[in-house]
This record gives sequence, structure tokens and C-alpha cells, in this order.
Amino acid sequence: MKLALILGVAIVFITSCFTAGYESKPGMPRKQQRT
Repeated sequence: MKLALILGVAIVFITSCFTAGYESKPGMPRKQQRT
């Protein structure tokens, strides 16, 4: 059960990183990007 929970959190974290990367415009400073 712990493994499934860890995998679920990891998948959500990775997908959120990818979506944040695609939404933000390249070349913008970190402070101006959406959180």
C-alpha cells in the first residue's frame, strides 16, 4: 500500500512539473511564472 501511495504522489508531482513547464513561456524569470 505504501508503494502505491508513493507512486501516486510521484506521478502527480512529475505531471505537475511537465504541465507547469509547458504553460510557462520560455525565457521568463522564475518569479513571473505561474505557481
